[in-house]
Amino acid sequence: MFKSAPKPTPQLKRVEESTAKSREIGVALRQARKLSDLSAADVCRSLGWGAPKVSRLESGQREGSTLDIVAYLAQARTAPGEFDRIRRLAESPANGYDLQRHPEGIPDLLPTLDFLHASAKTMTFYEPRRIPSLLQSERYAEVMLRHNRNPKDPLIKEAVQARLARQEVLKGVKKSFDAIFYIDEFALCDPAMNDVLEDQILQLLITSSIPHCNVHVIPSDSFDEDLQTAFGSFEDYDNNSVVVVHTATAMLVLEETEEMLPYLRKLNEIREIALSEKESIEKINSLGLL
Repeated sequence: MFKSAPKPTPQLKRVEESTAKSREIGVALRQARKLSDLSAADVCRSLGWGAPKVSRLESGQREGSTLDIVAYLAQARTAPGEFDRIRRLAESPANGYDLQRHPEGIPDLLPTLDFLHASAKTMTFYEPRRIPSLLQSERYAEVMLRHNRNPKDPLIKEAVQARLARQEVLKGVKKSFDAIFYIDEFALCDPAMNDVLEDQILQLLITSSIPHCNVHVIPSDSFDEDLQTAFGSFEDYDNNSVVVVHTATAMLVLEETEEMLPYLRKLNEIREIALSEKESIEKINSLGLL
């Protein structure tokens, strides 16, 4: 029996005072404290803070000052690299979006991407003319990441491993979790990927059998030539929503309603033209037999 149609686009709700930045910082603070084997009470005593302040910082419900966050990280004896990353994040302006640059074609090493996947209740993805990253086989990912790069670039191996590790979010997830993927039919028969498509199609069939993974194929005759940007939406368990837009060299995280709406409308349009799950699986199966 096939699963029901995907849920409508998530509502655009945000908990008061919470931002994507504050939530990511909160997770990082909590992880840093636990790595140092400190309790929240230990931090309160050391810094002279009340328990509510620490709780709100760690939950992302408070936009802490850079001074507060640096003091917290220092108390937790945070490793220098992570210390600098969180400090820079805290210093970035609270303007409703976050632009994070990365090597061309390799967003996989951005910690924010890990945070968004790990905290999501619902995720929806569209990547024009290619298999979405969260569904890629190892060989497919390698080909994609090697495109226009030096084959000996050490970032390739690191990015492939990060991409595969992120796919673990599809296993053993919390109740009510949903991942929705829209795939252009072209990506299922791309001649440039012939050598790796057999493994990739097999992985798609396996993944699409997982109850909370919804795979939908967009027929070739419905492909939108004007839509060439990869993007996705994330909603967490507190109904906070963000849209992530990918360019060749940067990832843009949007959380203001008016900035997210064009992408959410496009997802609704894609949902209307995409095949059902049953039809999509039949399409993928037929291509796998060619």
